[in-house]
Amino acid sequence: MHPADNVRKVLIVSLSRSGAEVAARLASRMRSEGLDARAFCRYGNEECRKLDSSLKIFLMENLRMYDAAVMVMSLPGFYRIASEIMIEKNHDIPIVVVDDASRFAVAAASGHAGNSNGIASYVAGILGCTAVITDGIESTGGMSVENIARITYSSIANPECILTVNAAIANGDNVPVIFRSEKRRKLRSIFEDRQSEAYEDGPAIVITDRPGDADNVCYLIPDDISIGIGFNSRADESAMSSCIENFFDEAGLSWEDVDYISSIKDIPPDIIDGRKTRFIRIQLEDLKAIDQNEMTHNSPKAMEVFGIPGVAEPCALYSLGPASRLFYPFRPCQGKVTIAAARRRKLSDGFISFVGVGPSDPDLMTMKARKAIVSADIVAGYATPLDIARGLIWNKPKVVFHWKDQQRYVDQIVSLYRQGYRIAYLFTGDACFTESELMKRFTGSCRKFEIIPGISSVQAACSITGMTLEIAGIVSFHVTGDIETRKKDLIEALSDKGGAIVIPRPYDFMPRDIAAFLSDKGFGDLPATVIEKATSSEERRFAARIRELKDMEFSDLSIMVIGEPVIR
Repeated sequence: MHPADNVRKVLIVSLSRSGAEVAARLASRMRSEGLDARAFCRYGNEECRKLDSSLKIFLMENLRMYDAAVMVMSLPGFYRIASEIMIEKNHDIPIVVVDDASRFAVAAASGHAGNSNGIASYVAGILGCTAVITDGIESTGGMSVENIARITYSSIANPECILTVNAAIANGDNVPVIFRSEKRRKLRSIFEDRQSEAYEDGPAIVITDRPGDADNVCYLIPDDISIGIGFNSRADESAMSSCIENFFDEAGLSWEDVDYISSIKDIPPDIIDGRKTRFIRIQLEDLKAIDQNEMTHNSPKAMEVFGIPGVAEPCALYSLGPASRLFYPFRPCQGKVTIAAARRRKLSDGFISFVGVGPSDPDLMTMKARKAIVSADIVAGYATPLDIARGLIWNKPKVVFHWKDQQRYVDQIVSLYRQGYRIAYLFTGDACFTESELMKRFTGSCRKFEIIPGISSVQAACSITGMTLEIAGIVSFHVTGDIETRKKDLIEALSDKGGAIVIPRPYDFMPRDIAAFLSDKGFGDLPATVIEKATSSEERRFAARIRELKDMEFSDLSIMVIGEPVIR
């Protein structure tokens, strides 16, 4: 596969005994070719790990740990669960479906953006079977917008253009590919027969450093690229230059395309003299913070000497920062040099999505929420909402908040926003039910944002207990600072309506504290239900009189419903 395909980790799943044999063949061959291929089979063998859970749950929780997947099963069976795992076409994992008899390898999901069309051909080559590509562009020898973006190491600045431009390509229209960037010069020859400046009357694809605003033009912005390099004492300038040129030849790139080159030691200055490429010397301690799941190579010697699994890969990733990904993994060269390369979309305007992920059950997360999460560069939030969405964020950089040091994390997110990152900040339930204080800390600095509603724990509590919002006030103590005013709001709600739905404060005004407070105010005989981890598989409910809750311990993932329910 081409380096631009970004396929390093492959998931293989089978559901039958004969399918397990196919999965084993694929896994063995892929591993021999340097891929990290992991097979999970309902009926195991030496090459397969045991698949014990339901396929739907397994894929929802694990699929996005991988760059591509091969499902050895029936095509109709795959499509019955596809709606749960196919979320946003430009960010879906490419999936190939192979039948148990290994007759066909079908490009089933993400044919363009993820290149499952090319992966199907690769799998068919291993199995000696037929690749089935039903795509209207690639099946006739054409090249889609997404494929052009992939092989030019670019990102599509205006994805809404894709449908129009791809339709024109599929219909046989002359859609020019125009280079207006100084980058990707070596790749222009691929499109020699399609280069033209005359596109005013029809769709076009423009590779440029700055997008325009034409509706029928797809603007492809070259990604930032970084080379990481390691070398021993025997490596001189000639060896390093030769190894870098080998990388250029294999990847179809040149010095004009490289933004950074980095290492833990200085390189000979003549290597980049007169070039725009910037050299970064990186401290070892900084490299230790890089997620090792992003790396493909683990050198025992590097671990012994430096305390990190290698040098080239973490240097390439560190230079570009969060959301960068290796596309050219570790390569040894001449016994003296190691080299790797990473890419990341060119940052422009920052954007933050405040996403409600529901109370606990991932099935209650809206499709719009899922799309925002998988489309983000970085996800952030407290541990609980991140855990709810864990199946969507395996391949994302994360900023995990902590209640008592909130401002430090807010400042970190604001900094990432200003750098141009797309951030999804996840809230348990709905963002606007209890988190207005936190959101204001962001929106004072982050002016480009959206709020995506979710199902609140308040709504879940109403469904569980039969309480309705018509007769119950909502009082949230999920704030920092003074809560005396909110205590008064709770007394008023119980006095006026006889019922309240109460969201405790996690560390110092928990259900037992609320029960003690209300008992002192004369409300100890009211019925109450405390719900822990509402809608999760670990949900627990405690129904009692308020006074009986004073000495009971509850988790910080609790909500209280006070008063007689309407629906029984």
